[in-house]
Amino acid sequence: MTPPTQSQNPNSVQTQILFVRSRQRQGNVPLRIKLLQGFGTIPGQHKDWAFSTLLLLYYSQILGLTATVAAFALFLSLVIDAVSDPLVGGLSDNFRSRLGRRHPFMLASIVPTGLSVFALFQPPEGLGQPLLAAWMITFTVLTRLSFTLFSVPYAALAAELSEHYEERTTIMTYRIALGWLVGVIFIFCMYSLMFTNSPEHTNGLLDPSHYAGFGLLLSLLMMCWMTVSTVGTLNQIPYLPQPTESLPAVRLASIMQQTLSALHNRNFRLLFLATLLSAAINGTGQVFDIYMNLYFWQFGPDDIRWFSFALLGAALAFVSVGPLQQRFEKHQIMIYAMSLLMVMAMLKVGLRFLQVWPENGAPSLLPMLIVHASIMAYGGSLVLIMFASMIADIVDEQEHLTSMRQEGTFSAGVSLAGKSTTGLGLIIGGLLLDWVIALPAGATPESMPEDVVTRLGAVDGLLVPAFYLIPILLMRNYRLDRHQLDRLQQLIRQRRKDAQDQEA
Repeated sequence: MTPPTQSQNPNSVQTQILFVRSRQRQGNVPLRIKLLQGFGTIPGQHKDWAFSTLLLLYYSQILGLTATVAAFALFLSLVIDAVSDPLVGGLSDNFRSRLGRRHPFMLASIVPTGLSVFALFQPPEGLGQPLLAAWMITFTVLTRLSFTLFSVPYAALAAELSEHYEERTTIMTYRIALGWLVGVIFIFCMYSLMFTNSPEHTNGLLDPSHYAGFGLLLSLLMMCWMTVSTVGTLNQIPYLPQPTESLPAVRLASIMQQTLSALHNRNFRLLFLATLLSAAINGTGQVFDIYMNLYFWQFGPDDIRWFSFALLGAALAFVSVGPLQQRFEKHQIMIYAMSLLMVMAMLKVGLRFLQVWPENGAPSLLPMLIVHASIMAYGGSLVLIMFASMIADIVDEQEHLTSMRQEGTFSAGVSLAGKSTTGLGLIIGGLLLDWVIALPAGATPESMPEDVVTRLGAVDGLLVPAFYLIPILLMRNYRLDRHQLDRLQQLIRQRRKDAQDQEA
């Protein structure tokens, strides 16, 4: 493969810019840096759990918004957030400062994110339906926009830390491992200490008094983790690729052009579409998770809290990803993992309908579901690790083709796909709850009609997971493997050397 000529590349003005590291790393990225960088995953895990598990329940079942309106608020915030991702990615790709390209954005996001999260879970009393919906939309949007200033540059930073095929996977593994591990502790503590049952509310998740304190704690924890990760990696700036000269002025049109041009990369296009569809499936499933636990399996917080330990099933992914990568390519691992998710998601509900799975209240039910959830966490972790690691590889391929390093643009592109279709999945889930499942507001598990429960299980456990077939088929056409990447990196290094020799 050879670099494109100016006639091949519409952004030819950018092809002459050289990205270099002012210091060359000797050996691998230090473990301390991998851990500090990994801490930046934790606030996103906290936020995602709160949004996917509690926010819809809080605004619909407690505050009285219909599931459709609440889901639409989440959908709208995700779409706006998704559009902002490539803008932030492009800005950070083209930014120059003494703090590098990424860290200024990460620092600027910390306080606005905390304030927005705090306000989201403390709506003023007495708001009517329109004002309550407006409050939810406003602060979900502000939370996501402010956190985007952190998350997109953070993801790009992870892709820049190393040039090595396998070490990139290691870096992503630490990120996801820390997110899952701290997430286990956080979720268990929330169910055990925050959302406790009371004589007035036999199910603590339906007690409105718990949510203000939860919002305050969530905002403080998110700001803490964001600060630790940002400040802790400042000393890595010299090891990150920086442009040797000023880039063209950043304009909205040029950023969108860069984002669209990224889709010309075949491998990125396949990954983008697979992410799109996986996120839609995941977003729809997120809507149903808490309702399945409350109404289908009839669990309270004291039972649900134990599901947090199912996330430790992800530990198996962190241990096994190295040996798996020695034997298989990244896209192959992703295919196997998504196939596992599809089969396992269908299994428990299918067996319940066949009267093979234990009945509600049976002593074996909770342990079996925790084992099942652990397997799902294993598959989901493998998918996340591979997605993130493959983006870093595609960035190198794109640099070979265009001479531009676009970690932010590519990370934002995948994030755009994920957020916009997760949002679509949320609103689809809300519509299904209101119009297909017909879930009544304020109903207790004991009073829920049996036909409603049956429809809830069929939609969540059979219909939604079947769509995993599409991203599985897409990833079968992915072609960038370790041997191709090694050849591309050799060509990139030679190009950089030749350019520096000419300047000298």
